[in-house]
Amino acid sequence: MPSIGRLAQPLRILLGVAVSLLLLWLLLRDVSLAEVGSTLQRADPRFLPPIALVFFTRYWLRAHRWRILVGHLRAVTARRALPRVVLGQAANMALPFGLGYVLTIQLTARKFGIGRPQLFGAEAVERMMDGLVFALLLALALATLAIGDGFTGLTAFMLVGAPAGLALAWFATREREGAAAGWRGVLARPGLAPFLTGMRSIRSGPRTTSALALSLAVWLSEALLYWAVAASLGISLSFLVHVFVVAAANIGAGIPLAQASVGLAFLAKTALESLGEPPEAALAYAVGVEAIIVLPAVLLAPLAAWDLRVGWRDVIPRFGRAPAEPPPAAAASIPERP
Repeated sequence: MPSIGRLAQPLRILLGVAVSLLLLWLLLRDVSLAEVGSTLQRADPRFLPPIALVFFTRYWLRAHRWRILVGHLRAVTARRALPRVVLGQAANMALPFGLGYVLTIQLTARKFGIGRPQLFGAEAVERMMDGLVFALLLALALATLAIGDGFTGLTAFMLVGAPAGLALAWFATREREGAAAGWRGVLARPGLAPFLTGMRSIRSGPRTTSALALSLAVWLSEALLYWAVAASLGISLSFLVHVFVVAAANIGAGIPLAQASVGLAFLAKTALESLGEPPEAALAYAVGVEAIIVLPAVLLAPLAAWDLRVGWRDVIPRFGRAPAEPPPAAAASIPERP
């Protein structure tokens, strides 16, 4: 009989497909697809140039943020980080169960010579910063829009959880031997030390401030992208509505098991309906946003792969050697603050 380990991966894939199909059913039920198609056909092509400009600006901001978060591990230029960001976005949209992040970590480890545990640590800091920005955007939306109570609990949870996570990361990286006696044995474990090393950008005030500012700029630029999509469809909404949809939809992109693009579209439609928009207009908006986010990433992914000289050995861990750890001279030291 096949072992549980061999069955786990196929079962996980089947479960991811099932969750994605369920979200698709919820997305399409009680909606006139003919009306949705009619709304999409009315899209104004004059908005394509500003949409493209905002889209690439958003990628460039992401590349600068990632450069800052791994700068203590290895010096990376924003130009070098840009194709990595494109490939990561495409993988996250295409793969369920968070596998896009795993694939991006593997590829980054091979191409940038940074250990996987360190990269997971840097990724954890990036995700917590995104969570803090989403919490602030949701709080702003709740204070200014008639949204109702559906997102109040989520907002309160994230307003507490994201800063707590960042504070814990700051404390855990204070001294790798352990900042307190009770933590000494846990933080000194060899398997945890590289992960904490990856999080050590949080120890630098200037790096943390810059990364948080870039995180805010990334998601506000995405809200601008959503606004342009709505305007091209003839949907007139306050910019704060798009701020709310960005936060809600990107939280939806992290729905466990589901394909990220399906979760994003589902939450975008749900968020717009909660503001009183008709289901057909909300679905057309979600489809438009999804197309603008996903299609360019998929189309640019082969170019980004060529730029990074990605081969199949870089993607499949068991066929490649482990990436070399960054030498001590390559890592920028971050002074401890008393």
